[in-house]
Amino acid sequence: MAEPIAKDLEQGTVDVDGTTVSYFTAGKKDSDLPPVVLIHGTAGSTENHFSFVFPTLARDQRVVSLDLTDIVGKPEITVDDLERQVAAVVNHLVPTGPISVLGYSLGAVVAASYAAHNPDRVKNLILVAGWIKTDTQQLVRQDVQAALRGDMVAYKKLSLVLAFGVPFVAKRTLDELMTVAPPPAGGPEFIGKLSALNRIVDITDEVSKIKATTLIVGCTYDMMVPRHHSLALFGAIDDARYTEMSSGHAIVWERPSELAMAVRTFLANPGLHPAGTVIPEVQP
Repeated sequence: MAEPIAKDLEQGTVDVDGTTVSYFTAGKKDSDLPPVVLIHGTAGSTENHFSFVFPTLARDQRVVSLDLTDIVGKPEITVDDLERQVAAVVNHLVPTGPISVLGYSLGAVVAASYAAHNPDRVKNLILVAGWIKTDTQQLVRQDVQAALRGDMVAYKKLSLVLAFGVPFVAKRTLDELMTVAPPPAGGPEFIGKLSALNRIVDITDEVSKIKATTLIVGCTYDMMVPRHHSLALFGAIDDARYTEMSSGHAIVWERPSELAMAVRTFLANPGLHPAGTVIPEVQP
């Protein structure tokens, strides 16, 4: 990180499977609210996926985040590999007591799996633009993107159109769109491994075991993980409530204020809306 994204930011590392995983933490350690753990998505990091959400949540409670890391010499990455990295950071920084977990995109898949395997630790869960099982639409979309990698200009244009919501794209010039999202993080080899993982995600068994009080955040214009995936999570988790935002998949850049407000409201009082509630979108 060039500059700290939050006041009093602490940084460190833990060793997981011979890999050094970086973590970041800030916020009120004496808060009545449980610490919240943030898990980014493919080609993301704490800085480029949570640069707004992290410091916003740190006003109220302790925030912990990690940068998911490649495992050198391992040809493929699994959800279990990433979940172990999350567990190592959590056990190092918050060894006991309840926690909240927020996952975005592939991070939501990891967060859901972690919550299922740690029902005694994960009290509250937020899944943003996540999914249970990769479907044909996602595979075809990835195939088309991969076919354009020989033409990086066309590839980036398509990626922008897929990532951002139609109304957001329509109101901006191409030059403006090119500057909205930061460069991908993690390096091409790791991103390639995570992209391969995206193609085979299936946490059906894990999702049915989640006991946490859960908020599902879907994105109306998402073409990378369409909203039916968030609705499937909403239906599969017993103690879930759902809200939808007028955004594409890149909600962390497109609607950061709305996302942060929805998450803060939920974490301040997770039981405010009963399980099964569809919460109307509220803009700040």
